[in-house]
Amino acid sequence: MASRRGMALIVALVLALAACTEEATPPQPTAPPDAFAPTPTIGPSTTTRPAPTTTLDVERIAIQRVDPVSLEPISAFEPIPMGDALWGSLASPDGKYLVATVDAHGSGTPEMRLVDLQSWLPVMTWPESGDFMFHVNEFGSVYYVTYGATAEFRFAATDSTESTLIAPLPANYGVWGAESVTEALFLLYGTKPAEPGSGQTEQVFVITVGLNEAGAVVNEITMPQVRIGTVDPISQGPWAGYLYTSPSFTWDPAGTRLLVTHGDEDVVSEVDVRTGAVMEHAVAGTVDLGTGTRRMSALSPDARFLHVATRSVELIEDDDDWMVITRPAGVQAIDTTTWEMVGRNDEPISDIWVSPSGALLGSGYTTEESESVSLSESTGLYLLDGSDLSVRVHYPAETPEQWWGPVTFSDSGSIAYASTWVQTPRVNAIEMATGEFLSTAEGTETLEMIGPVGVLASTR
Repeated sequence: MASRRGMALIVALVLALAACTEEATPPQPTAPPDAFAPTPTIGPSTTTRPAPTTTLDVERIAIQRVDPVSLEPISAFEPIPMGDALWGSLASPDGKYLVATVDAHGSGTPEMRLVDLQSWLPVMTWPESGDFMFHVNEFGSVYYVTYGATAEFRFAATDSTESTLIAPLPANYGVWGAESVTEALFLLYGTKPAEPGSGQTEQVFVITVGLNEAGAVVNEITMPQVRIGTVDPISQGPWAGYLYTSPSFTWDPAGTRLLVTHGDEDVVSEVDVRTGAVMEHAVAGTVDLGTGTRRMSALSPDARFLHVATRSVELIEDDDDWMVITRPAGVQAIDTTTWEMVGRNDEPISDIWVSPSGALLGSGYTTEESESVSLSESTGLYLLDGSDLSVRVHYPAETPEQWWGPVTFSDSGSIAYASTWVQTPRVNAIEMATGEFLSTAEGTETLEMIGPVGVLASTR
């Protein structure tokens, strides 16, 4: 349970939020008027540059404002040191703040650091690990999950270096995702140990956490119909761990609903997070689910279509040997009102990212695993039309091991920033309207583009 100080902070938070009903105006960066203007001319060749350098600090990673097209550093902004390792970077919805967990000076001690993107200055450090940060509000307060003896949902404000425990989670709960439904209602979901006698090793969980004057109210929405984990948990064969069924979770902020695409059947569970009601919608099957299926999904910008990508798992077994093959099984578009499949692409795609402009990027790879073989081969990167899932451009892989992701987008969605690795990490700026590669940033170790706010993190 939260401490007395923590409970007081939660109450103060609720009262403050009740008084602030208007959205803050997105701030403008303190930079020359043309600092964020597109590069006047971009030639047909790719622009490649090393990671930015500076003598400001000995920390090996820095963040830098960059031009959204050329990915070149903007000279009006000095690099800001961000430790010797960085993960979990997250911008606030209004674009004012950026938070990340860093390894300070290579000490192995994590810190959460908050940067004011308007003034371009570090404003706060919390001496703890934000293992899963999912929301930064307009005041710079951070909501996150951290793992110790058990997972904890916590809140860190800029007026103190001590965070507040909002709610502990039961033992062995693993958070896959979380959302801020409102500033006083939060959604967390992921996996938990299965109930005894269920015949499963794992189950999904969906939890809402509401804040009020009395503290935090935690409600769990049971979803035993959504299966997750090994297909045959009784099997002790060396292949058992590969035969894994995994659903996907997609948040619809406009409808305040969580869409859970089942891994073992063509069904989408629609969860009303305000009431806890769950409705199941059967969708016409397009994929042989076989001995294991893994899903990835994303909503169209207007939340009308749920795009679902699938990876299928196949076991080939004889008396002498065994092999497990995973294959990208394509993308479906599902109408979120009628729950009919309205689009389909059977290209070898298993991972998708939907831009705010509506277009999609997709990638995929096949794997073969046995006692004597371990192979993987990329199918490249695809630019898909958001209306019918047709392929606009296919970028073949440069090497069989070239995997893609993560992918972020500019605020408007006109440019994608697709990460990949070919001997060194790269970020490619891709124009979503044409598929043209506008530029490439190349680094040595860490290289991450936070697209909506135009910030590049890199090892220097």
